Amino acid sequence: MYSINKSKTFTLKGGGNPNIGGSRFSDISGHWAKKFIEALAAANIISGFPDGSFGPDNSLNRAQYAALLVSAFSPIPRVAATNFIDVSASFWAKSAIERANRGGFLSGFPGLKFGPNQNLTKTEAIVSLVNGLQLKGGNADSLKVYSDRTQIPNFAMSAVATATALKIVVNYPARDRLSPLRDITRAEISALIYQALVAINRAKPIDSAYIV
Repeated sequence: MYSINKSKTFTLKGGGNPNIGGSRFSDISGHWAKKFIEALAAANIISGFPDGSFGPDNSLNRAQYAALLVSAFSPIPRVAATNFIDVSASFWAKSAIERANRGGFLSGFPGLKFGPNQNLTKTEAIVSLVNGLQLKGGNADSLKVYSDRTQIPNFAMSAVATATALKIVVNYPARDRLSPLRDITRAEISALIYQALVAINRAKPIDSAYIV
């Protein structure tokens, strides 16, 4: 079990079939991402807090995301590890960060920094999944679906176009608003992770009005 903050922890697990069974959390009834969350929980990829909640609208930091990536995809090393100066040997997510980094999912910032406690943005999540899974496809025209496409950073345009073409992107409350620079929530990352599993044929499609 990985400690997330002083008040709550949640477990990240690996393996399993995303289409078997379901899991109930006390705070996702009627939530737009309920199907995605329960599917990942059924796959033992992610679980909630000890009090039975999931915290779907809570933000997610980069260390937590690294642990989730390892749980969902078991990254195979593709590049040399980066020795991040802000990730100590005793840091709870050091192993997960190294695996996500070596697997091509996550890189750092200038000065050999990883920013483990920095909140993950939606753009960062999308780029991470496309790069780590080495996904291809899409073109600039794919971005026309987003009313806020001018907010997409230049470095992320190709990845967002690819993710859009592969139906990985899930936008709530409006399908045409990507909100690329906003901190991603636990519900949103659950939806993106699940859609990425669908894209690589590891999960069956879920019906949702918010899949782009």
